[in-house]
Amino acid sequence: MFRSMLVRSSSSAKQAVIRRSFSSGSVPERKVAILGAAGGIGQPLALLMKLNPLVSSLSLYNIANTPGVAADVGHINTRSEVVGYMGDDNLAKALEGADLVIIPVGVPRKPGMTRDDLFNINAGIVKNLCTAIAKYCPHFQTNSGYPQALLSASRLQGLLLLWRRQ
Repeated sequence: MFRSMLVRSSSSAKQAVIRRSFSSGSVPERKVAILGAAGGIGQPLALLMKLNPLVSSLSLYNIANTPGVAADVGHINTRSEVVGYMGDDNLAKALEGADLVIIPVGVPRKPGMTRDDLFNINAGIVKNLCTAIAKYCPHFQTNSGYPQALLSASRLQGLLLLWRRQ
């Protein structure tokens, strides 16, 4: 059907259709950082981000086991490169230049632990990560499961100020 439409159309219309089907434009460079990439949510999330054609660089961070996750995810044949960072010393490197920061980090609830205890532990972890994000990549967006909001740099700084007042 498409071929018959091309035969009937004028030569300039044919050229326009052919030009549109072979785009010469490139996809912009986008760095995504996943903080908590070695966890039960972070690993499949890293896989999904690796498969996303808009991601050119994937930065995986966790306190432990991140190089193994990065090696596994890096074997997937896509254009994005994967680097794993482990430990507090490498948090700045993981965040440097990130366009999007995803935080699926947290400690699971243990027997005898109240919800308040769990919240306080996980809130402390997210607070430390958000402080590092504001410091190392001021032009970013983040999606965190705990505040459950998409935050810009200015909103994040405002939340940190409110947090410090408490």
